[in-house]
Amino acid sequence: MWQFSRRRGLSSLVTGMILIVATVILGSSVVVWSTGSLSVAKSILNSLYSTSVNALTEKLVVENTWFGSVPSKFINVTLYNVGTTGVTVTDIKIINSTKTLDIPIMHGNIPSQATNSTKISYSWTSNVPLSVVITTTRGLVVIANVSP
Repeated sequence: MWQFSRRRGLSSLVTGMILIVATVILGSSVVVWSTGSLSVAKSILNSLYSTSVNALTEKLVVENTWFGSVPSKFINVTLYNVGTTGVTVTDIKIINSTKTLDIPIMHGNIPSQATNSTKISYSWTSNVPLSVVITTTRGLVVIANVSP
């Protein structure tokens, strides 16, 4: 005949402890993974938001373009930032019907509600129309058609 023991073994206690420890370890790993994943997503969204919103508030106007000839011919381009954020001009191109002059700008920071004037050596010809194309770091392109 079969005899059943009345005392309990440690197997159910050990099994319960193993299940609790496994649950704690899996839960901790899910929390660590989600925290890291969410922080990366947060930084990507923050960067995208700041770039997009700042690009929308970036407004640049060509206030004045004048031509000089002493000591050699040049063009002076004055830009006015009418936007609510600062603008960094990276490039100015002067285009006529036969050639394009591309000038990278190193110190083109223009704070909000401020102006910046850039003098560019260029041998212009009277009554020949030019296009002045200004590019910023956020991709804003401003075009002014001028004539000496």
